[in-house]
Amino acid sequence: MLTEIGYSLLGFVLAIGVLIVVHEFGHYIVARSLGVKVLRFSVGFGKPLWLRRAGADATEYVLAAVPLGGYVKMLDENEGEVAPAERHRAFNRQAIWKRTAIVLAGPGFNFLFAILAYWVVFMTGVPGLKPVIGKVAAHSPAQAAGLRAGDLITRINGRRIQSLGEDRLYLFQEALDHASVRVRVLTKGGHKRTVTLDLSHVHANALSRGHLSAVLGIYGWQPRLVPRIAEVEAHAPAAKGGLRVGDLITRIDGQAIANWKQVARIIRAHPLQRLRFTVRHNGRIRQLIITPKAVKVGARRIGQIGAGVRVPALPPNLRVLVRRGPLPALGAALRDTWLMSRLTVEMLGKMLLLQISPRSISGPITIAQYAGYSVQVGFASFLMFLGVVSISLGVLNLMPVPVLDGGHVFFYLLEWVKGGPISERAIGWGQRVGVTVLLGLMMLAFYNDITRILG
Repeated sequence: MLTEIGYSLLGFVLAIGVLIVVHEFGHYIVARSLGVKVLRFSVGFGKPLWLRRAGADATEYVLAAVPLGGYVKMLDENEGEVAPAERHRAFNRQAIWKRTAIVLAGPGFNFLFAILAYWVVFMTGVPGLKPVIGKVAAHSPAQAAGLRAGDLITRINGRRIQSLGEDRLYLFQEALDHASVRVRVLTKGGHKRTVTLDLSHVHANALSRGHLSAVLGIYGWQPRLVPRIAEVEAHAPAAKGGLRVGDLITRIDGQAIANWKQVARIIRAHPLQRLRFTVRHNGRIRQLIITPKAVKVGARRIGQIGAGVRVPALPPNLRVLVRRGPLPALGAALRDTWLMSRLTVEMLGKMLLLQISPRSISGPITIAQYAGYSVQVGFASFLMFLGVVSISLGVLNLMPVPVLDGGHVFFYLLEWVKGGPISERAIGWGQRVGVTVLLGLMMLAFYNDITRILG
């Protein structure tokens, strides 16, 4: 049995491996198609663990020791001597449009892979929740629009809705644009009505946290959680206080308890404070004293006791499987790839303008965790995860930062405007700036990952 860490490592290695191959294959195949000689195709950096030469050019195919990237090495006079007979195949000798095409092919293949991944998943079928509103949050855009628990969402801006969250990317974009959205619902009584969801006051910082349901105030099925303990962590406050599996919590500090949400709310509000629990088990009533430990979440401290309840299974009548034919699935894949790319660019832009917090940047640890979760859920979930990360890599590589693909294209544009090559000194300075920027982003991403884990 794989542990949580094991699944994360497995998912991370698989995801990085697949996406590196996709990205570098884009550079490789376009370079070869345009007549440039490829010397090496490497997945990973450092010492080769596996090497094979193949083809008329004896190209080296390498699997290296550090699996955090890859590269395609082409014949280039800037990197070594080139025989006169092969100079026409050197990368630096190619026209600007050819060099640009080769460089852009890497990010381009990231986007193509995302489209393919989404297309396969949409044809296979995406399991989801029937778009019935389970709860409308107070003081939310949903409440202001007049949406109510029990309403069945049928259309959003004329688009048919089959599962809750199906149009998440579209709604995310509309919220980012501070737009208004028309929502068509079927009420419990069978009446059709259309309401307007006003998103003009949604803040970008709230969206950057990714909790669209909380931002809109629309939640799906809300299970009733009976406060009967299903698990107790060893050495946690609950175990030390005598709480056992099977105990039904009836009172806390004299307050009657009807559901687990009450329990969680009281515990969270009382870190490091003694609480008197009244529990019943097999007809026997016991009094327990439990002191929740303090856990820091953002700027707040909340209480936790290390116990949980069993969440009921989703009722069959609320489960849906949204499956599309080949052409509709392709259309949905193209749309979602475009929306995800646009959202990524806009969020990066707002981050640079300090409109949203840079704490929303995720690093390899968070990516590994999500990879592990998606591997456990199933192939379709992992494929969707790969599509999202592939789009992020594509967008990131198109940034006009030296050492990234977008930085190379920026230099080619300057070369075209100037009418001649850029000096090596200028390129060198640009690369130093690029490396500094990337190292800064990596340090920030690692810092965010670590604070999320500790928090």
